[in-house]
Parts: sequence; structure tokens; C-alpha cells
Amino acid sequence: MTPSGDAVVKVYCLPVPKRVGGQPPTCNPLRIAEIMKLLMALDKLSQDCGFMDLIPRMWLAPVLGVLPGVGYPVDWWGLWMEYVEGISLENFLYRGIPRRLPLETIADMFNNRLNKTRIVKGAIFDLLTSQCDRHAQNLFLQEDGNLKLIDNESCLQHMWRNCGFDSVMVPTTQKQEIIRLANQYVNKLPTLTGQPQVPRFDADPQLLLDYRCYLPEGREQMGTEYPPPIDKCLRNIASMAPKEVAKFYGFPDVRVAANLHTRATDMITRGYEWAAKYGHPQNAEAKRYRFQPKCCSLHINRTHFACGHAWKPSFELPLGNPFTGREWDKDRPDPGTYVGGTFPEDGDVGGNVAEASASTQSGP
Repeated sequence: MTPSGDAVVKVYCLPVPKRVGGQPPTCNPLRIAEIMKLLMALDKLSQDCGFMDLIPRMWLAPVLGVLPGVGYPVDWWGLWMEYVEGISLENFLYRGIPRRLPLETIADMFNNRLNKTRIVKGAIFDLLTSQCDRHAQNLFLQEDGNLKLIDNESCLQHMWRNCGFDSVMVPTTQKQEIIRLANQYVNKLPTLTGQPQVPRFDADPQLLLDYRCYLPEGREQMGTEYPPPIDKCLRNIASMAPKEVAKFYGFPDVRVAANLHTRATDMITRGYEWAAKYGHPQNAEAKRYRFQPKCCSLHINRTHFACGHAWKPSFELPLGNPFTGREWDKDRPDPGTYVGGTFPEDGDVGGNVAEASASTQSGP
């Protein structure tokens, strides 16, 4: 089932605490069954759309054995997954053992060895499936520069109803803005002095996960130019009704399938950038950020990284509470300066088209 012949298995509902002295986890079998169906649907979607080089295979099969160190017998179904070689991007960048990797090693990986095709496909996958938890811990990096995306169940608003999508690989999202400007700045955290937070001025290597760096020369937008298998898949999803999408892939409910249908339709008819700006599922205004200039290479500046070319990001933030997505409710001035989800480069046209699209969203 896997190229290496190795796999890992996740068994739900074991009455065993994860930590010594902890409480055994609660279990909702119906909820667990929903999650398993969702992951199996994602596996079929990955095969159908040509993401199998990026997304680990998953399948259901029995597990018969004994839990090591505990002695608890297991005779139950488990979710089996392809064993992913490599390490998390979080570990590669920040937690090297016994010490952090040399800056030269990190720069070489990001400047010269990253698999550009997988970065573009990763950005497509994360927007298409409305991934809401794509950060450095859920990106696995391999020695040759290949990437794998793991822990993909926080998608299509199945669990996180208030999240449209949030990925370090997709512009307009909070996670990508954090790697650009720093967590404390984007989240508008208070300071001991009462002064506003200061953004970061160095370059996080994760900036090079921006798909725009790897488009054909001269192009600044992906538009509707997708790899052929993905193009075919998007058109197929868009041609079906949400109920048909749910049945074809095996999604646990039609609402989740409708979210996939809407996103695929936007991506194939209006283009990637339009879908990221105006499409649905959509983030709250306070969490909808503007496109920023891309940084596509790293330069070592003594003890940190700088962008390897001229780069002038904006330090503006949307108005509102970046945690709740609602209006600003703190006892200090809101450092935000613009209404989230507005994009000056599109003028009034983009917003008007978006409103018209929202009023005709597909139902079950």
C-alpha cells in the first residue's frame, strides 16, 4: 500500500490516557466514524485530482495486537496511513538537535532544493479543501526538497465552522501573514509599555512557500492555469451537484461536499486568486488579509535571513479582533487600518462580483 512498505496506524477510542496520571479520553463513536469517512473521502479526492505525491495514502483495516507498555489488547478497526519520511518543517527550522541547523543549510534547502511543483500543488490543495491548520508542524520536508502535507482533517469546515481556510501556503490567510510579519504583530497582542507591537523585519524562510515564486516566468497569478489532472478534477467536481459530490467521494455530509463544490467552481471559473480573495468558505473580515509582495529567495545577513531581492511588504492589518474575527473590543486602539477582504487592486469590480457570487451559492 505504500512505496516504502511501512505504515502507521491510528486507533480511536482506546480507554487509555495519553499521559501517566491523565484521564482516559472520551469517545463519540459516531463522531469518530465521521472523521474517518472525511479522511477516506480526502484520500479518494487526492487520487482523483493527482495529489498523491503530496498527500500520504490512507485506508481502513483491522488492528490486532497489544498496546506497548500498557498491555491493553486491541482488536478494532484503525486508520492506516503511509509512513512519511523526513521531518516537520518546524523541526527543520527551529528545533534542530543538538542545535539549530546552520543558516547556510537552511538557505540551501529553500533557495535550491525545494520541490517547486509540490509547493504549487500544495497551495492548490489547501485552498481547494479549505485547510485550516496548515503550519510548519503539518508540513514534512524531505532531504531532497520534497514536501508532504499531513494532518489534513481540519478542512471544508467539517470541524472548524468559523474558519474558511488558513495555510502558510495560501495568500490572504492569517498563518501566511504571521510568517511575514510575526505572530505578536498580526494578532495585535498587548505590550508591557502600551505601545503597538513592532513587525518583524527579517525574512522567515517559509516565505518561499509562496506559489507565486514558482509560476512560469512573467506570470504573477495562477488564474485558471492548473496542472492537467487538477484541471480535469476541478471541472468534474464543478459539473456535479453537491449531493453527487458527497456520494462520489464518500463525504460524511452534503454540507462538506457543497463547500468543495463551491470552491472548485470558483477556482475553475474565476481563478485561484479570485477564490482566495472572495470565494467561499470564507474567513471573517478581521482575518482576511491583502496580497503581499512575494519574497522568493533568501540572503544570510549575519545572524538572520533577509529577502534575497528587493522586497517591500506592507505592514497594514485589517480592522477587528484577529482571534474572534469580529469588531475590535480591546481597551486600546485597534492598529488595523483597512476593512478585511477589500483588495484595492480590483477596485469595485471584485467586490461586486463576489457579492453576486455569494448570493447564488450552491445548496445541497
